Amino acid sequence: MSEASRLRPAQALAGCAVLICALLLALAGPSFAASVNYGDFAGPTVMYLDVTETANTPGDSPPLFGPPSLNGDQLEFDPTFSASAGGGAIDLTDGQLNVTLMATQGAALTVIQVSESGTYSLGGVGSAATQIGYGLSLASVTVLEVDGIALVAPVALAAASVSGTDDLSQGTDGMTPWSLGLTYDVNAALTVAGVEFKGGATKLEIALDDMLFAISEVESTAAIQKGRFTIDIVPEPTGLALVGLGVLLGALRRRA
Repeated sequence: MSEASRLRPAQALAGCAVLICALLLALAGPSFAASVNYGDFAGPTVMYLDVTETANTPGDSPPLFGPPSLNGDQLEFDPTFSASAGGGAIDLTDGQLNVTLMATQGAALTVIQVSESGTYSLGGVGSAATQIGYGLSLASVTVLEVDGIALVAPVALAAASVSGTDDLSQGTDGMTPWSLGLTYDVNAALTVAGVEFKGGATKLEIALDDMLFAISEVESTAAIQKGRFTIDIVPEPTGLALVGLGVLLGALRRRA
């Protein structure tokens, strides 16, 4: 895992659409707790290697995402991620996942899909200043291998982020569901970066930064919890794999 992929939360959510996210993350600083390494997970066509999580906010310690499980090529987490505040307090919880992705069976890592969901509540007497928020950033994407061939020097691709908020101005909410999703087109990012390929990237390092925040007023409360977090890779056959398949089909036709 390269040092470049281990980012401060302020860097990881750069470009966040909600200004308050960036302001809160600027207060967080570097990691405050030891990392937890969950090891390697092998799906049908994708391997998740060196899956590691780190807490990036003071007072929080891993596990936040918790030990993952594999469902096909999807890595699933059952997180204990939350933020809550009352009486004018602010709470921020920020965690990071570092993973090395490797395609197998002649596939390529064409699309990365990350999704999360949970519930939030807003109560008491207050204004739009009482709010909850959530942000997700694919903060670092580093290409190590293309079409099965290791690059002489790793290539950093563009980052991507999404976020959302809700506040007390529309009235109190109790146990309201929220969800967030991020889809990253690896092949499009390779093209923008000027990386030539036939099928696509076959080995990547990624850093995912994830945050929840709650802001309250003197007579209000705000709380948000994360209930599910998944990483799903959409693999496609590389050019070499398709050539091999064509040869096999041709041989079968001749035998028939």
